[in-house]
Amino acid sequence: MDLRETGFLKVLADYSFSEKEVVINPNDGFDLGLMMTEATVLLFCEGGIDVLRSSDGGGQYARLYQKNECRLGTVELSLKTVEKMGNPKHIRLHLLPSEPYPKLLIGTE
Repeated sequence: MDLRETGFLKVLADYSFSEKEVVINPNDGFDLGLMMTEATVLLFCEGGIDVLRSSDGGGQYARLYQKNECRLGTVELSLKTVEKMGNPKHIRLHLLPSEPYPKLLIGTE
């Protein structure tokens, strides 16, 4: 399977965002191999790459949006998600194609 990842992205936490919403710039989305403006993903906020490769399930369904309004090199997440992850300043997104939805890991390393 073809794992794709972004470089490190600056985290912007927002009260108005749902925990099931991730927003990135389309150029960062290109690094993940995404060509559409929004996609449903199975979102993981904890664990390493091995979490994506396991078939145990877990994660939650979320929407990944690509918006030009989001600055290049930035990811916008809900404040609650960022707090759960320990308030990282930078994160990295890892995408693993999967059926029926790709798996997206928000990694802090």
